[in-house]
Amino acid sequence: MPATATPDAEQQRAVRRRRLQQRQTVIFGGLIAVMLVIGLIAAAMWAGMLPAPFSREFTSASPTEENLVTPCVPEGATPVAFPDVTANVYNGTDRRGLAGATATSLGQLGVVVNQQANWPQGTYSGAVQIVVGPLGVTAGHSVARIFPGAVVTLDGSRTDETIDIVLGATYESMLPAEEIAALDPAAPLVSPDGCTPVASAGGAPA
Repeated sequence: MPATATPDAEQQRAVRRRRLQQRQTVIFGGLIAVMLVIGLIAAAMWAGMLPAPFSREFTSASPTEENLVTPCVPEGATPVAFPDVTANVYNGTDRRGLAGATATSLGQLGVVVNQQANWPQGTYSGAVQIVVGPLGVTAGHSVARIFPGAVVTLDGSRTDETIDIVLGATYESMLPAEEIAALDPAAPLVSPDGCTPVASAGGAPA
């Protein structure tokens, strides 16, 4: 006659199955919880509510207000096409999602948004500050046209054309879409009053 399992053996197997199921439930539940937390953190960074865990390489922090220099537009320069502009968008206010929403609007214009985050220096009291290196002066002034009240400032240590767009306490919005579309892409850019001529490379005022 074939051997039959005793009640004790059946009970032990049932206990082992329950323990295995419990361990699997704990493991899978933990993995799902970790994935949810990572997803929430990523969404907060994308919306600009949390700073990104990395910063752009080979560039320094934005200049302080004490040593701001507004660079002049190179003579005869015309606007840089938006798809040729790479920008970082920073929220210099306590308004949640401001950097993310603005980055989305810029992306719709073709601007390449490298990252959006809270401004590392905290808060900015103005409207919009666009920080550029010597190679990004024309790009910065090109983008400044669509931000009412924007000021372009120079960080002479930068070696690329990437610009930083810092949104401040008095910032309200970009120009309406129809006004942006009406901007003449061939009209020479105009330097602001009191600007400083800057060499195209090297970072020092000309």
